[in-house]
Amino acid sequence: MIIRKRWIISVVIIIALIIAYNVFSSASYPEINTPKPVFGNENAKVSIIEFSDLQCPACKSAHPVVQRIKNEYKDKISFEYYHYPLRAAHPYAQKAAEAVECANDQGKFFEYIDAAFIQSPDLQKKNLKIIAARLDLDTEKFDNCLDSGAKAKVVEGDIRLGDAKNVQGTPSFFINDKLLDSWQYDSFKAAIERELR
Repeated sequence: MIIRKRWIISVVIIIALIIAYNVFSSASYPEINTPKPVFGNENAKVSIIEFSDLQCPACKSAHPVVQRIKNEYKDKISFEYYHYPLRAAHPYAQKAAEAVECANDQGKFFEYIDAAFIQSPDLQKKNLKIIAARLDLDTEKFDNCLDSGAKAKVVEGDIRLGDAKNVQGTPSFFINDKLLDSWQYDSFKAAIERELR
């Protein structure tokens, strides 16, 4: 009987320690809702929206085209980036998208996207944290944000927006709410020029 009581007490203590460890060691992060920045002119005649996956090879290939378009058109366009991680195919895409939103809380949204595409497809959590350090982010805040999963809801919201626009894959670009047939530079430029006219 005494042995059984000691065994039960030991089990209870072990369970209490496990719960305490999980409660006090898990990362916590305040609920912050930082709006996504818009590149260019928010009131521009041409609005470009991208749905992308940071681990997607086609998205990585399209990124230099996007950079070229942004550099060429600057204030003639507004450009917005939304996450659409293809989680079944790309196991690191979800966390990478969350990392962008953690960086956004520190004012480095587009900078983090650029760095992540350079690192892609090798986007394990340790590499996401290395990117944050390279961008001179507050790494403690960034790590807490990423580890806590605080930005998963933001990514889910982007996915729902993409679903509402009938996004079928990545990258998907919408110019003035019309799906772009091809993200190759000539097609992209032609579509913008049509809208500017």
